[in-house]
Amino acid sequence: MAVLCYVLIVSTPKRGSFIYVNVFVIDMILEYLQEIGLSRRESSCYVGLLELGSSKIGMIVKKTGIPSSKIYEILDKLILRGLVTYVIKNNIKHFQASDPASLVNYIEEKKKKIEEILPSLLLKQKFSKKQNVEMFEGQKAIFTLFVNLIADAKPKELYLVFSINEENKNSSANLFFKNLAVRRKEKKLDVRLLKNKKYYVNEKHTKVKLKYTDFNLPQGTTIFRNCVVLLSWAENPVAIKIESEVFASQQREFFLDLWKHADLKN
Repeated sequence: MAVLCYVLIVSTPKRGSFIYVNVFVIDMILEYLQEIGLSRRESSCYVGLLELGSSKIGMIVKKTGIPSSKIYEILDKLILRGLVTYVIKNNIKHFQASDPASLVNYIEEKKKKIEEILPSLLLKQKFSKKQNVEMFEGQKAIFTLFVNLIADAKPKELYLVFSINEENKNSSANLFFKNLAVRRKEKKLDVRLLKNKKYYVNEKHTKVKLKYTDFNLPQGTTIFRNCVVLLSWAENPVAIKIESEVFASQQREFFLDLWKHADLKN
């Protein structure tokens, strides 16, 4: 890629001689203009016109190297962007670059347009967020699932559970849920557990927030962030992890509504 340079020259009082004041490497300017949305040719045309001043087509083509078959198209685009104007003299168009400060207005207009469509874009994002379903079999795989679920959890994040009352089914299940409780405690999560009243026991030593309800619960369901885990504890336990912002939000809302009306004891 050729590097275009402009040399600023001023005359001195002595003998009409000239001195070089500075050299501007234009490629950097062209790159910045492209970053705000102008094409390479549009950028070259605009910068060339800044130096030329009011000019006819032939001068612009010679200065920029843009083919004459394309120059009108480029100028029309710059006019629409408010970066070039023209006047007609003797039935001939003379083009001129707008004040460079107009670039700020151009960027502001682009910003306003983005702000106008932003609500629609966010709405589309809401309904197109990642959704995924995975199945896990066996205690080891399921324990890994739950550990990974809270791996980057922050203190006091909501961790909601519709209990299946399997915590004390056998020694293996007892150890599984105790180890899981330790991991949750390490993360200092806001763990809330809902049980059906028919499974009430006086659990004096638990620090988990626990309430009871008469409602027939969707048992074995854990809700954390945008994930819902459905757990079926049998001879060979199975868990299904559903990753869905919409589904998790619905389940969370349902849980918290039940929580408001649930009792601390039977």
